[in-house]
Amino acid sequence: MTDVVFVSVEQTFDESMTIPELEERASWAWGTTVQAVKDADRVVAVKSQRPVAAWVLRGAYPTASYTYSKGNGDERPRIALDLGDPLPILPAYGEVPNMRRGIRVIDLDVQPLPHDRPLPSGL
Repeated sequence: MTDVVFVSVEQTFDESMTIPELEERASWAWGTTVQAVKDADRVVAVKSQRPVAAWVLRGAYPTASYTYSKGNGDERPRIALDLGDPLPILPAYGEVPNMRRGIRVIDLDVQPLPHDRPLPSGL
């Protein structure tokens, strides 16, 4: 079991996109906190309730110019995700969760990525 970050690319995905183009869309300005994704080791991009790409998650950091409003009216910085190498799409990623603000972290029945990779930045 490991934490997996799911992000919606519903409004920006196009079938003709390259992986680097999709990576740019999947990495920026999510309405959550760095703390929320700190235990995850991968990111899965989702379009129409199906996974379309996956990457190693190297880290996350608050953005300088994007915010989101909490229910009490407070503003928080959105986070950007530092994505690494592309990963294969596993059958387990088909368990796409409901996403609030286009992002959701869930504990999924997949093997954690090897720990011999560099430590995540920003976490």
